[in-house]
Amino acid sequence: HIKHPNIVLGFMETTDMPSGDTSTLKSVAATTVKKSSNRQKRTQTHDRHKRLIQWILKTFPHVTDANDEHHILDVAGGKGELAARLSMCHKLSVIMVEPRIAQVEACYKTKVLPKLPLRWQRSMEQHQTDDPNFISDKIASYVTQYYMYFTNETVGTSAVLQEALKKSSLLIGLHADNATEAIVDAALQYQIPFVVVPCCVFGNFFPNRCLKGGVHVQSYEQFCEYLLEKDHRFVKETLPFPGRNIAIWWDGA
Repeated sequence: HIKHPNIVLGFMETTDMPSGDTSTLKSVAATTVKKSSNRQKRTQTHDRHKRLIQWILKTFPHVTDANDEHHILDVAGGKGELAARLSMCHKLSVIMVEPRIAQVEACYKTKVLPKLPLRWQRSMEQHQTDDPNFISDKIASYVTQYYMYFTNETVGTSAVLQEALKKSSLLIGLHADNATEAIVDAALQYQIPFVVVPCCVFGNFFPNRCLKGGVHVQSYEQFCEYLLEKDHRFVKETLPFPGRNIAIWWDGA
């Protein structure tokens, strides 16, 4: 546990520093500030799932009123942290569409639970003591995974995916890469509220993506604008975490 590294480093550097020479001290101070800033950014990035969910619950309050037949569709959800938070912290049903095996339970235990209030952690410890399978059983009751890619083709051909879409209260794509545009298209087709937070563009893989002015979509900013141009009801909003944080969303109205 490091205490005030800027003070400690400053003291060490000034002990043998020639009188009037402040360049070393300034360099150390600048390095310390940079490291502190990087740590803060990493913390904020690690909290992006939490911040996104807070924003979702405020922007799409209907998801908490959904009955047992409805669920949130988490597309390209990776290891499953978003699903872990939605299910274990908010008791929401989730279907993940992700070709790789997700680690929802591990995400909850290692990334979510340690950051929860202490009373929640103690409560979960007691549940685990009473029933070692409590967390895994709880997650299994809320989260289902479809091991497939989410593309316009799978949306058009998979009966299982089509049924899941019909019963979805919200589509989510957080840095969903190639699935991002397909999420938006499916949301329009099935008239489902959605939010996507674009990340990678893959402009060379999609030569037919063009803005209304005819410009080929190559940059992140152009991709966001391209998605926004699909429907005049769509909204663009900056979310409260660093990195790729532009959301394109629609409430379904």
